[in-house]
Amino acid sequence: MISHRIGTSFVATLLAASLLVTACQQTPSVDQPGATQGGGVAGQADPNGEILLNTGGEPDTIDPQKASFVNEIAQAAFVFEGLMTFDAKTTRPVPAAAAKMPEVSADGLKYKYTVRDGLKYSDGTRLTAKNFEYSFLRGCDPTESGDYAFVLYIVVGCEAWNTMDPRKASPAELAAAKAKVGIKATSDLEIEFTLTSPAPFFLPVSALWIGWPVRESDVKKGGDRWTEPVTYIGNGPFKLVEWRHNEKLVFERNDNYRKKIQIKRVTKLMINEASVALAAYRNNELDLVGVAPTDLRTVQADAELKAQLVDVAGSCTSYYGFNVRRPPFNDANIRLAFAKSIDRDALVRDLQQGIGKAADGGFIPPGFPGYDNTDTAQKFDPAAAKTLLEAASPASKAGLTGLKYTFASSSIAKTRAEWAQNQWKANLGVTVELDPVQSTAYSALFKKGQEAPQLFSLGWCADFPDQQNWHSTVWLTGGLSAGRTGYSSKPFDDLAKQADREPDPAKRDALYLQAGKQLSKDAPAVWATYDSGKRVQKPWIKGVIDNPMDYGIPGFFALESIFVVKH
Repeated sequence: MISHRIGTSFVATLLAASLLVTACQQTPSVDQPGATQGGGVAGQADPNGEILLNTGGEPDTIDPQKASFVNEIAQAAFVFEGLMTFDAKTTRPVPAAAAKMPEVSADGLKYKYTVRDGLKYSDGTRLTAKNFEYSFLRGCDPTESGDYAFVLYIVVGCEAWNTMDPRKASPAELAAAKAKVGIKATSDLEIEFTLTSPAPFFLPVSALWIGWPVRESDVKKGGDRWTEPVTYIGNGPFKLVEWRHNEKLVFERNDNYRKKIQIKRVTKLMINEASVALAAYRNNELDLVGVAPTDLRTVQADAELKAQLVDVAGSCTSYYGFNVRRPPFNDANIRLAFAKSIDRDALVRDLQQGIGKAADGGFIPPGFPGYDNTDTAQKFDPAAAKTLLEAASPASKAGLTGLKYTFASSSIAKTRAEWAQNQWKANLGVTVELDPVQSTAYSALFKKGQEAPQLFSLGWCADFPDQQNWHSTVWLTGGLSAGRTGYSSKPFDDLAKQADREPDPAKRDALYLQAGKQLSKDAPAVWATYDSGKRVQKPWIKGVIDNPMDYGIPGFFALESIFVVKH
């Protein structure tokens, strides 16, 4: 998932600041009822317990078939649930709305899922395979313009339909293309997918928001505003009961959910500044909050706060991205020069107070399949950077004049931007103008059909632990970041596509490693840091099982374990 706010809502202050700090694995810890944590409170679970979170800013959309940014997915994940989900401890795909693992044909081209019998939406109506058929097809629908449609291109007919121009194709042509898509509910409880080729990654894809079961009746009734609480009806653990735009979202427990959730209510505030969020935490207006590097020493110097400090594993890589369609970044020499002029160790040491890890390999962070610490194409080397800059074409170098660096505005993001600005000036002799943009408007700059700014700050957080999700999803021609930046590389595409289809795990890994090295050399972006972080958590929040890919709340993939003790 794309993020200019790296991580999920419990580190939303870092997210809003575009701060990525190191992906590392940690042993999950579970608090049992009556246990104490952080020097804290013991007691029984409060059946009316509420958790107060910070989600950083207003999401641009919470439509599952249109969402792509962390802060968008984090809201939809509270209300909807897919056929599959991810195990909290192993991150492996496991059945959610599906009753069991899918049946896969011998040739790997057909996946048949059986929906659990008796599932309901939050308003009590029945959930069937037809709801999933509608949503997955909606994910391919060219009239919806969803950013994640391409993850379903492995399904027969999806790409052909999705890439049609609704303004030029007739309704009959669009309907005929839709009819050819290999997504069919064969009964009330069974849905079958037909793939274009075997795809080892399709199982986790079936867990993603692109197929979360929105109802056709709600979409039609609500129109462009169907995501408002009155029509935003889902099958997930919570229901959205209030949305005060640019202020807060309020979720209440869905008692029709298939699992028993112990939390009664979750309120998500929208605080963009890290220091303000930490002040709200200290005033008991938030129960969990990410600790920004600028606040870490303050937290560690306070005995109470230090006792509530928790290490957070990460699943993200931050990067400085380029628009490769026009000068100066249409020249690979200039892109690689910018990449080699960033001292990532100094970024982590000086700017992030030691939180995180310098991106010392390729795009994929440590702890995930495909991490490659032998990938040194973008290694910090100011002398080599200047040589590359000199080798660039005169036309491309002319584009360095008036160059702008665009980023999501906040005080921390400004500090980070000024640091990068100084690096490029000191190590390349290039002057870069800073261009701060309001957070929600910044997200909109990267929506489908938009051309990215010249130079910008983004990140990528894992949807699932597989190289396909890092390479093909993001950088394959037409992928999320490739489509927005204009990056297209036949050598990379050939390697990634071959790896996507390769059934042998060892050969598949080797192909992805080659693809990763090609990507770093092409340098459509500068790999900056691998994330991890720290949060403070009130002692009355119990039962959290952390997972690097958590959506919207620590312990999301085992929400039923979380509870609030009376305090």
